[in-house]
Amino acid sequence: MRFGLFLLFGMACSDYEIVKRNVGDVFYQAEAGEVDILLVIDNSCSMQPYQEKLANNFDAFLTFFVEGNVDYRIGVATTTVSDPPPPNEYCSQSDVDSVPAVGELMMNAVIDSTTENGSAIFSDLVNVGTCGSGYEMGLEGALQVLESSSNTLLRDEAYLSVIFVSDEQDASPLGVNNYINRMRAVKDSTARDVFNASSLVVQDTELCSAQQVQSGATVGSRYIDFAEQSNGLVENICGDDFTSIVTDLSLNSSRLNDMFFLTKTPDLNSLVLGIAGEEIPCDSEDYTWRYELLEGDIPIIRFDRTSLPPPSSRITAQYNPGGGDPADFCGGLYVQEETE
Repeated sequence: MRFGLFLLFGMACSDYEIVKRNVGDVFYQAEAGEVDILLVIDNSCSMQPYQEKLANNFDAFLTFFVEGNVDYRIGVATTTVSDPPPPNEYCSQSDVDSVPAVGELMMNAVIDSTTENGSAIFSDLVNVGTCGSGYEMGLEGALQVLESSSNTLLRDEAYLSVIFVSDEQDASPLGVNNYINRMRAVKDSTARDVFNASSLVVQDTELCSAQQVQSGATVGSRYIDFAEQSNGLVENICGDDFTSIVTDLSLNSSRLNDMFFLTKTPDLNSLVLGIAGEEIPCDSEDYTWRYELLEGDIPIIRFDRTSLPPPSSRITAQYNPGGGDPADFCGGLYVQEETE
């Protein structure tokens, strides 16, 4: 009897057609708000070429602050915490005296959107010189500035982004997690979305030239660890394309997003994207976007950085679960673009 009921039930189940429900993912672009940026730049003897490249890319650094209408403030500190070397044949007394005291910003200056000749001032600030200590303590230097009672950079309601720039390992006395916790506590120790740090450092000496290695380039593993734990970026200071690198740092610090993670792998024929209630085709002239598999299996929507959704905008992705090769998305349009 039980067997008969089971058989009948099993046969009845086969009469039902499984219907896949549409998936509706909703995202929001970050709001335009206040961001305070502290650049911590190595001022030891090997850093001049990197400082010059950074100085020449002020406009690239501001790209997403301007696009996102972000209220930004920028200050610069150095990695010198111990006393700088005495004057010598390479460093005059004036050079040594120009190294800011521990806990102070370069020239005690802050750049914001109202600063006249901001590019020229930025150039002066990031060219911090090469007469600082050879024991680079970027993490400690940043903490000293952020915890200083004379700090003129931080605003109560602003997001904080710290960017470390160095071609050598950090020699700060405390563990990386100590610095993460104390810097986060400067804003709000219980909130994880008010602070991040990025690192423009040596990721692998094999990515550096022989001259860079001979000049003392070493892997900045402590800076890398700090950035990874705080949801920041890690960029290669030995790279040639500083404009691209600095633009990446701008995007991360501005809090704008260029990619959004889907909850399911979509059937590409069913994927429909919308911004502020308007359907945006894959070949839109206003927004360039594509479907990708990040790290081989994580489905994402990625926007071209020249056409990001505006701040606070609502982005929707509707689709049926399924699959498909990203190379086939939008008729292979983006694969063609990448290989041209």
